[in-house]
Amino acid sequence: MDRPEYRVPATEDRDPDIFSADGRLHGLIGVAPNAYMMLRPDLVIVGCNDAYMAAVGRTRDTFVGHPLFEAFPADPHSESYRLLRHSIDRVLHTLETDHIAFIPYAVGEPGEVPTMRYWSATHVPILGKDGALRYILQHTADITALLNAPADANRGAILEAGILMRANQVQAEIERLRDLFDQSPGFVAILHGQRHVFEIANTAYRQLVGDRPLLGQPVGEALPEVVAQGFIDLLDQVYRTGEPYIGRGVSVMLKVAPDLPEEERFLDFAYQPLRDADGAIQGIFVQGVDVTEQARTEMRMATIMRESVHRIKNTLAMAQAVVSATLRNAQDLPSARRDILARLSVLAVTQPALIEGRLAPSDVALIAMAVMKLHIDLFGRVTMEGPSAEIEPAAAQGLALILHELATNAVKYGALSRDDGALSLTWSVITTENRVELLWHESGGPAVRQPDRKGFGTTLIERALPRTRGNRVDLFFAPAGVQCRISLALRAPADPE
Repeated sequence: MDRPEYRVPATEDRDPDIFSADGRLHGLIGVAPNAYMMLRPDLVIVGCNDAYMAAVGRTRDTFVGHPLFEAFPADPHSESYRLLRHSIDRVLHTLETDHIAFIPYAVGEPGEVPTMRYWSATHVPILGKDGALRYILQHTADITALLNAPADANRGAILEAGILMRANQVQAEIERLRDLFDQSPGFVAILHGQRHVFEIANTAYRQLVGDRPLLGQPVGEALPEVVAQGFIDLLDQVYRTGEPYIGRGVSVMLKVAPDLPEEERFLDFAYQPLRDADGAIQGIFVQGVDVTEQARTEMRMATIMRESVHRIKNTLAMAQAVVSATLRNAQDLPSARRDILARLSVLAVTQPALIEGRLAPSDVALIAMAVMKLHIDLFGRVTMEGPSAEIEPAAAQGLALILHELATNAVKYGALSRDDGALSLTWSVITTENRVELLWHESGGPAVRQPDRKGFGTTLIERALPRTRGNRVDLFFAPAGVQCRISLALRAPADPE
């Protein structure tokens, strides 16, 4: 904190003792039983009352008119000097009252060895009519005797001196800071020592890890799942080197509830080393934000973009297949033109319906017909057979996307890319397991081999269904033709009204 500079007035300009019998504050607090001392902004003592002289065990003429730290010297590197200096500096800078709940400070007559005493003090700014700081009033109380006194001893003196008031004010500020810490929207914790023991963890941190007990436990014991993920190594590195660590969108598997499996979360966080007065590292300050929803949204957007590109390519491929197959079987150009336009219009209607989820029916038979009708009309080598079976609406959209992807691939690379190729789609209801199972089987097309890498189309087929019990997709690249087994849970019956 930068300290303001003040001019020390010449001796003839200095204020007389304003608490003395002829001073202007004598009748106000000069005879009060509590100890008061007055400073100018340049920290020259301009007066005190009798109670203050009794408290410090010295007469006025030994310190009034002298700079504070000459009259009551202290090592500038000591805790005593630091506490007193910082309190006064805060008054000088803020023009607000400051409290010291407890300060050790040695006092004694000049030339004698000072005696260490313990004090509680308040520094109050006294402003002039122009709003400028004129004086600092120090109200102090000697609490040395309280250290060895019984719990109820000197209670009246404590109340009279205002120590409880100052302690309450300090405690209130501590509680306010604790509330702010605990209510922080980001997660915050303080770890102590080489084992990274939790000293503090706010509500957001506790909620992030499933409200497990943390305080007093090392991170590796309180959160055992993070050990193998390298987070203890990161903490050790920060503690050893003193260099902070910042992570952005870091994936971490956390157990958010005792009866649930670990869940992937994405975090922005920082590990900041904490140092003691000598500069030695004594702990680590942890702060961060759970950005899981943001990360998942970004991943969904990336998937949507990839899917959009994939859909455009598939649509163009289907349009090309429609034109090629129609021309191959056309009797003349006018009929070919008519058939091409009709089939492209069907394709134009079907594509948005698949992508936007506007296929209303949840019956497997109706979904299969809506998706495959164009291929049946175009190629005539598609057979379908199966009963009506109601599935959940979300699964219905997923099934439509899967069948469309399989059919598009069959046209581009599989059975429908050759004149003698064929495919069958059959399904049956397995009542005992409350599900319906579909079988996609291609034959007569080019030889099939397992792809070297999984493309987006394959990923879409495997992930299109909601991840609920009873839904499953198994894709097989058999040499004779692609096969796919699709299992879907039957729709739960509606509750009677």
